[in-house]
Amino acid sequence: MLVSNNLNFSYPGRNVLKNINFKAERGDFISILGANGSGKTTFFQCMQGLLTPDAGKILLDGENIKKMTKKEIAQKIAVVPQESQNVFDYQVLDMVLMGINPWLAFSEEPGEKERQTAEDILAELEISDLKNKSFNKISGGERQLVLIARALMQKSSYLFLDEPNSHLDFKNTHLILKIMRELTAKGKTVLTALHDPNLAAQYSDRVIILKSGRIIAAGLVENVMTAENLSRAYEIEINEENSIFSLAFQKSRLLRQEA
Repeated sequence: MLVSNNLNFSYPGRNVLKNINFKAERGDFISILGANGSGKTTFFQCMQGLLTPDAGKILLDGENIKKMTKKEIAQKIAVVPQESQNVFDYQVLDMVLMGINPWLAFSEEPGEKERQTAEDILAELEISDLKNKSFNKISGGERQLVLIARALMQKSSYLFLDEPNSHLDFKNTHLILKIMRELTAKGKTVLTALHDPNLAAQYSDRVIILKSGRIIAAGLVENVMTAENLSRAYEIEINEENSIFSLAFQKSRLLRQEA
């Protein structure tokens, strides 16, 4: 279980997170929604131990995350960032193999079993053809898929994906979220920050909506994903029809065109 109690965080002159209470259990698929600047990325960084809160406490499987080593955290939490560019020119397969590093002893290298696992993950993500290519020379969407493959290689109980579809096309967006959904059925916990409320509604069990660093709504998808909550979060009128969310002005424009 991953828990935050009364979590607060600020940068100089700016409070970013305010009294965040959160709980993720094994097998949960939780999406974080909110406008740009609402605190989603900062929340992720606090929950994985990269940032130290001003107040409050984070417990990872019952242990205070502040007392855990980076290796211990990495054995439990795998992270897919929004962007990644490497100084060194690694091949894709080598990038994926890096996911196993938290489980290796100092100077130990992955063996044939790990290489086969990495190739199997690339095949599952339908990117086997990239394995011998330079990570720095493939497209942004392909890099995102490789980072997801690396996270899967990490064998962690918790997967954090910060806007995982930021560089992905329609097909790969749904492929990745479908795989994440399947992982939760095996006991993995998935926490993802999304901009598209329809994706959150389709794949998540629970949703947290942030605004100005505060949780304004949290709970089961069917209770939280309402036009009212989303309109408040994004400060624009949003319509809901047949569980599909759209901007109100888009519907008005379509009606004018039909007339």
